[in-house]
Amino acid sequence: MIKLVATDLDDTLLSKDLTVTEKNLKAIEFLRQNSIILILASGRPYPSVKKVAFKLQNFYPMITYQGALVYDPKNDRKLYGCEIKPEDAKELVRLAKDEGIHVHIYIDNIWYVEVMNEKTEYYKNLTKLEPHRVENFLEFIDRPVTKVLFFDEHERLKALKERLPKDFSKKFNIMFSKPFFLEFTDINVSKGNALKFLTEYYDLKRDEVMAIGDGDNDISMIEYAGVGVAVGNATESLKSAANFVVVSCDESGFAEAIEKVFNVHF
Repeated sequence: MIKLVATDLDDTLLSKDLTVTEKNLKAIEFLRQNSIILILASGRPYPSVKKVAFKLQNFYPMITYQGALVYDPKNDRKLYGCEIKPEDAKELVRLAKDEGIHVHIYIDNIWYVEVMNEKTEYYKNLTKLEPHRVENFLEFIDRPVTKVLFFDEHERLKALKERLPKDFSKKFNIMFSKPFFLEFTDINVSKGNALKFLTEYYDLKRDEVMAIGDGDNDISMIEYAGVGVAVGNATESLKSAANFVVVSCDESGFAEAIEKVFNVHF
């Protein structure tokens, strides 16, 4: 029996327009009424995920920054953390500067940028967070960094990813959260590892856990969960890893997944 459901946010629980469908809201209410734990698992920073959680009246711990940090939103307590060393973060910043790529960093749940431009504005609208501008990342970074994000055209980022130094794959977990977001976290960071932590935190077994997602950054938790589900708009890699595929996020794929597993109808 499933006792915990973990779901990605963007393009999974949330529609393309960043709203939650009426059917998905009914599915969330079903989980609440039946005391089934709902874990929001996102690449977004903690403050952004917390805003969504509070709108949904969901106060369970949440997986943030691709699994780098797990927080309890009731008291803002960090339950789990895995971050990039300062010198490694600086290496990423140097690379972005050399390539002329827009870069963001997160330290202690604060989003930092060096320049304000249309990319900053887009990310601000997506996350509902305010950027903090600093003059020079290389001088500023003096403590662990939660996440480094490269923001550019997909083909450009894809080409860069293919020619990254070999040692990067030993230091960083590198993935696309969106076609134009290439994200770097510590090598041990994944949504799957964070979900494993929460499964043990709640003293559950893997076969009591269900996970739903759309992107390659969701594969680790889809593979870890006893039941892994891909929404219809998911990448082919995720669909291959899932136990089954439901309709798209805009068609309430999250709710359909809950219907199938719990044999209910909304």
